[in-house]
Amino acid sequence: MVADLPKRVDWDQDRLAAMVERIRAAGDDPAQYVDIAFKVAERKYAAWPDAIRAGFEPARTVRTGALKVVLEACEPGQ
Repeated sequence: MVADLPKRVDWDQDRLAAMVERIRAAGDDPAQYVDIAFKVAERKYAAWPDAIRAGFEPARTVRTGALKVVLEACEPGQ
């Protein structure tokens, strides 16, 4: 049997944002220290007016998610 328990690290986004601003204010490039990403929740995107969505459309790519397959035992006769 092999068990794998990977490490998962979460960062406080507000504190990271403050650190990025401190680095930027000091004249340094925060991209040397942290990865900066912009995200749009699909729910928010769907609620936007068409004019706003049209401006963001070129930056949006839709990919398939991870396939989840579940095998369930059937009762005899099904």
